[in-house]
Amino acid sequence: MFDTRSNNISEKINKEPGELSHAHWIAIGLLAAAIGGLCSYGYPTLRKVPGLLAQLPGFQKSLERVNTHLAEMEGVIKDWGRSQQELQEHVAKLDKQTAARFQASRKQVQGLKVEIQSRVHDEVAAETQEMETQLSQVQAKSAEGHAKLEAEVSTLREETARQADALRNARSEFERENTNRNQQLASLDEQMGRDRRDAEDLAKKLAVKRIDFEVNRGHNEELAEGVSLDITGTDVSHRRVNGWMWLMPDRRTIWLRGQAAQQPVIFYGYPDGKRRELVITNVTKNSVTGYLLLPAGTGSYMTAALSRGE
Repeated sequence: MFDTRSNNISEKINKEPGELSHAHWIAIGLLAAAIGGLCSYGYPTLRKVPGLLAQLPGFQKSLERVNTHLAEMEGVIKDWGRSQQELQEHVAKLDKQTAARFQASRKQVQGLKVEIQSRVHDEVAAETQEMETQLSQVQAKSAEGHAKLEAEVSTLREETARQADALRNARSEFERENTNRNQQLASLDEQMGRDRRDAEDLAKKLAVKRIDFEVNRGHNEELAEGVSLDITGTDVSHRRVNGWMWLMPDRRTIWLRGQAAQQPVIFYGYPDGKRRELVITNVTKNSVTGYLLLPAGTGSYMTAALSRGE
């Protein structure tokens, strides 16, 4: 029972100072409750009352000790209250100082914030102005480049149109020329056919056989049947010869006086009237070389008709 009362008293000690004046009344109430509890045991317990009453002086002494202890605790609690009051005053003072410092710091931070915002605003404004200037320059260059590009594209389109017209004209001209060329080629083919036939006829008429010879000076050589050559003199420096040709059966003589090399001696035969040639190709001191052209399949008998090339 006394432990319960002690615990209750300890709890009351831990309460606020304003509630400590009720401690005595609480102790008396607890004592009354204890007595009431004793009475609740009933009649058997009341039979022990004389014994309990004999113990009251001990309870009174214990109650006095408790009162003494409570008085001491009240003094301690009053001291604790004064300490709490001083602590609260000190805390309030610290709160005021902290609030003042916080307000000063807040004002300082606010000033720094305004300064930083102003500086950032100025820097952003400067960078924005620079970017706008660069953008204006880029736009101007872009507009200039676009105008130049449009002019070049327009010029290119005009040039392309002119080239297309020129190409169409060239194609038309080529087609006309191709048509004319085809017509000319057809005409040329026809002409070549005629010329080929004429050439074949002429080749048949001009078909000749070649007889190469070498005649020494001072000797008479029969080049072919009915044709003899005699060289009487040579001029190596001027490549000329002197001599004569003897033609049978007419017994006619063709004189060679200063006859130059590579200059043909032309004469015609009888009775076919075909052309013959004598060509001297080289002249040395003691001999001459050359060839005689006669119509193929003809005899060698000659008439007196003679033509000398210059």
